[in-house]
Amino acid sequence: MSRILFIVHVDRTMLLSGGFVTFGPMWLSAVLKKQGHQCDIAGLNYKEIEKTCREFKPDILAYTAFTGGHVSMLKLNKKLKERYNFFSMFGGPHPTFSPEIIEEDGVDAICRGEGFEAMPEFVNKLERGEDITQVKNFWVKIDNKIYKNPVRPLIKDLDILPFPDRSLYDKYKDYRLARTAAVMTSQGCPFNCTYCFNHQLHEMMVKGDPVFRQRSVGHVMEELKQLKRDYPKIEYLVFRDEIINVNKKWVKEFSQRYANEVGMPFYCLMRPEMITEETVEDLKKAGLYFIGIGVESGNDFIRNEILGRNMSKKQIINGLKIPRDKNVKFSMYNIIGAPGETLDTVMETWELNVKCKPTFSDSFGLTPYPKTEIYNYSVANGFLDPKLNDKYPETYHEGIMLNIKNKRQLENFMHLLGVSVEFPFLMPIVKNFLIKCPLRPIYNIIRKFWKGYVYRYRIYPYRVSFRESLRIIYNEIFVSKV
Repeated sequence: MSRILFIVHVDRTMLLSGGFVTFGPMWLSAVLKKQGHQCDIAGLNYKEIEKTCREFKPDILAYTAFTGGHVSMLKLNKKLKERYNFFSMFGGPHPTFSPEIIEEDGVDAICRGEGFEAMPEFVNKLERGEDITQVKNFWVKIDNKIYKNPVRPLIKDLDILPFPDRSLYDKYKDYRLARTAAVMTSQGCPFNCTYCFNHQLHEMMVKGDPVFRQRSVGHVMEELKQLKRDYPKIEYLVFRDEIINVNKKWVKEFSQRYANEVGMPFYCLMRPEMITEETVEDLKKAGLYFIGIGVESGNDFIRNEILGRNMSKKQIINGLKIPRDKNVKFSMYNIIGAPGETLDTVMETWELNVKCKPTFSDSFGLTPYPKTEIYNYSVANGFLDPKLNDKYPETYHEGIMLNIKNKRQLENFMHLLGVSVEFPFLMPIVKNFLIKCPLRPIYNIIRKFWKGYVYRYRIYPYRVSFRESLRIIYNEIFVSKV
């Protein structure tokens, strides 16, 4: 029996307010526990990890690394290696697409792609002292020699997996107090947006692998009923699937069964050109309360040619009219700072948002992650210095990485977009004065305050108590990473 300690980014604010968890470790923990291993989790805090190491005595530290966050994980791992004896492995998006991380000091192995079958095989071989250099999906470093293995086929039927091990997060009071929980019914995405890793994942796939997999409705229902039993405080579900309505037949069955067997309001993500009256009507009867919709840019060239969204303004406007007409709340998500972005193009984004009248508008800085199409385009066209690969931010909420004209003004615009869409009369002041002032930290606070207000009074179907609000504010200032 091995002891595996998962190291992940833990945002206490999001645990409490959004039930936000990292699904990879929960699913892997469930699989590993079925084979007799023990699992625990810790956030990116040295004191927390050290305390857990002393008490749990892990054999393996397994890091879930995202580009940007991988830097602090490498530093933590080196420091921990000086005090404790363990085998370190890195998984998640960054090792999958930047496997050269295996060359870093203190990194013993990386897992590329899906770990549901690969990690149990690797852990079992490591425990028994068998050869670990030939396990598919893994790159292993032994005596400074690196053994590189190809990826294995994806699991075709997700129903064979156990339910995610939610108890992994029970150690956090914020998680136990949360009234919102996150769920995933699918893996993958059929689209190839240039800023996303999906196109690279598609290239990595073994012949015959599906680009999109969805659990059966019955399997999802059983998990949700178990979730309601184990966490009776939960009042709202957040479906974290890339797009929930890929399969219309699945949506129809899900809507019918969810209303009868779960009956809880929920949030999900959709693409505007895939929204239909039938889908919204079915999901609303089931409990649909809020939709997150990625629009990304109001400029046709940036949205379609640069970001690869392949949708017209007419499709966006028509698609978003449906939930608005049916009294379903929705957010519009926007990307600011793409190659070619200007003050004129962000005004187009603002104008499109105002025209669509969302419940809330949110915006993010374009982050060109290595190995994505947008990264290659940005480097080739002089928008990004590849030497910045070790300087990625831990979050895409703060600023813009690319070398573009009026960068600081665009960052200020990004933080003020939500308020400007809500109160369009402010735009002349924002455009002609506020974005020119060196007040980005203040604008960031305004964005967070406005977002917090909207979440409390619009996005959640329940009223957030004053006590919960104070705890969220405390976490945001003193505890959370972002």
